[in-house]
Amino acid sequence: MGFSACSSFIHTMLFQRTRLSVKMAILMLGASANLSVAEEVIDYAQMNEKVRSGDYVNAMNLAESYRTEHEGDICFDYAYGRIAYFNQKYDQAAFALERVVLNNPDDYKAHMLLAATYVEIGNVDAATYELAFVREQASDEELVNIADAQLQQLSNQNRGNPWKVAAEIGAGYDDNYNLGLDSSTVEFNGSQLPVSGDRRKQDSFFSDLAVDGTYRFSKKSALNLRLWHRGYYDGQQQTEFTVRNVYTFSDLKFPVTLSGELRPLLIEGDFSRLVTSLSGLVELDKENKTLRPQIISRLTHLTFDDSTQERVRAMVGFRLGYAPSAWHHAANVLASTEWAMQSEGEQYARNAIGLTYDLSYHYQNGNTTSLSTSYQNYQYQDDFSTSNERRQSSLFYTTLKHEWQIGRSSSINAMYRFIDGASNIDFFDYQRNFVRVGFGYQF
Repeated sequence: MGFSACSSFIHTMLFQRTRLSVKMAILMLGASANLSVAEEVIDYAQMNEKVRSGDYVNAMNLAESYRTEHEGDICFDYAYGRIAYFNQKYDQAAFALERVVLNNPDDYKAHMLLAATYVEIGNVDAATYELAFVREQASDEELVNIADAQLQQLSNQNRGNPWKVAAEIGAGYDDNYNLGLDSSTVEFNGSQLPVSGDRRKQDSFFSDLAVDGTYRFSKKSALNLRLWHRGYYDGQQQTEFTVRNVYTFSDLKFPVTLSGELRPLLIEGDFSRLVTSLSGLVELDKENKTLRPQIISRLTHLTFDDSTQERVRAMVGFRLGYAPSAWHHAANVLASTEWAMQSEGEQYARNAIGLTYDLSYHYQNGNTTSLSTSYQNYQYQDDFSTSNERRQSSLFYTTLKHEWQIGRSSSINAMYRFIDGASNIDFFDYQRNFVRVGFGYQF
């Protein structure tokens, strides 16, 4: 059935929350433009009939029976994505449909269905991109009008509800929250010196709370607010506020995102540190959905309670992301330099180079497992006080995390993190193990 026979249904396809209207609209969309060349071995007629009759579970079972052999085929991916959508398996639908539009950008029905899927996931920006692509590229005037109407409706809805709020509570155990030493003495300038109590390793259970709010002025600009508090039962109470403004210049050949941030940290209610920063991200190839190459940069000013440690840091890096299927990869190469604003703080000025790698797997049920690793090498620019040695340090950490999705708005996560800090000056050697579980809710 063509679009003229169902335009009233399609008009509500993407952004009406009435589930029946959404499903009826996509049923009317019918097959992908590529199904005329589908392999005979796949019974598309039977899958489509099950969808039309509302037998979504058996349609999914039939699609799953073909998946191992035919995943990656454009025709099968469209059919699978459509069926996954009806079964409310939106992550699976998105993965399949992303492959369709990547391999055949002219399949505008796939772009429309992918936009509907992104809305269900909550990725409004991605849905907007897909609809704008259809509006700008499709030759079917009626399809262009539908995409334009949905973009306007999405814009109106965003203006009607500019706030998004999420909260998370958590608890865990930290075996070295003060980054202290695991010994009572340390070698320094050829002598064994005693380690004071505040520099000894301290462990504790903790609980924490984070509340995040985002106010979107437009699709290009947003204000982020965050309140974070962690209390160690045997130690510090830490509170951090974050105010961040983000603006995206998406119409440029190389889209640019700029953000400014103000982040004070309080320990035991007293000022400890203030971080102000200006960050930039440049998309080097916005059409490349496979690797997404990006240049990232940040200029940071740090003020500590000790005024002799006021410092400025400049960082630049290169980022690649790769998400061919349920596996997502991201790698960053970063370089930075840091200098002191006062001569007393020059012992902390340093140059650094680092590498980070993030790997995640997105399950069909919406759960996610991720592994993050990072290595940083620091070369300090001046001799450490009371020592004739110039300090060199390295930092390695790895984080393993699993998140269980519970419905549309809530989730539970569990994580483990290991950190190893090494230095040619033993006073700065430490190891840290950290475990945490949390519950999050998006309002």
